[in-house]
Amino acid sequence: MTYKILLMGPQGSGKGTQAEKLAAHLGVPAFGMGQLLRDEIASGSELGEKFDVILKRGDLVSDRDAAEMLKRRLLKPDTQNGYILDGYPRNLSQYAAFDFDTPTHVLVIDVPRDESLKRLGGRLTCRACNKVGSMDDGIKPGDRCACGGEWYQRTDDTPAAIARRLEIYENDTQPVIQKYEALVVHVDGVGSVEEVAERIKAVL
Repeated sequence: MTYKILLMGPQGSGKGTQAEKLAAHLGVPAFGMGQLLRDEIASGSELGEKFDVILKRGDLVSDRDAAEMLKRRLLKPDTQNGYILDGYPRNLSQYAAFDFDTPTHVLVIDVPRDESLKRLGGRLTCRACNKVGSMDDGIKPGDRCACGGEWYQRTDDTPAAIARRLEIYENDTQPVIQKYEALVVHVDGVGSVEEVAERIKAVL
């Protein structure tokens, strides 16, 4: 079976980690729009150069341009048996722009708001490989990741910024999930990484 999975959930639900695990299990690529944007810029393509100028100006890439970038990515050979798209579309405008493919599953990882706040408050990101870790695991800002990069706390992982992002998810992303209602499968995101991964495998 071809699995074209949109992976949704509030910030701190573990989408990125579960996307990696599920991709390895199904043998399909997983990507988020942020990583695609960085890859496009690094490639030196005409579209990447355009994005670089926009971002350096402090502006956002348009939903239509982001969709065009995604469309190109989905034409690559490794997606022919499916893919996992992490956290997209985030709002109804992006939903409207994503008109060139149809998902087979919309997987929503549910965690309570207080759990999101707790997880994100201790979240660290590697500057080099963008891997996400947690202070609960004993790592601290400034420590070295396995790749050699430095762990740091993102400026948008402060309590006020986290609360704002959760509001955006509730106001902007929940309506997208409702649009995909017939394809939506909910998974309880509370528990260990392995427990949640097993729940995802079970519902698929």
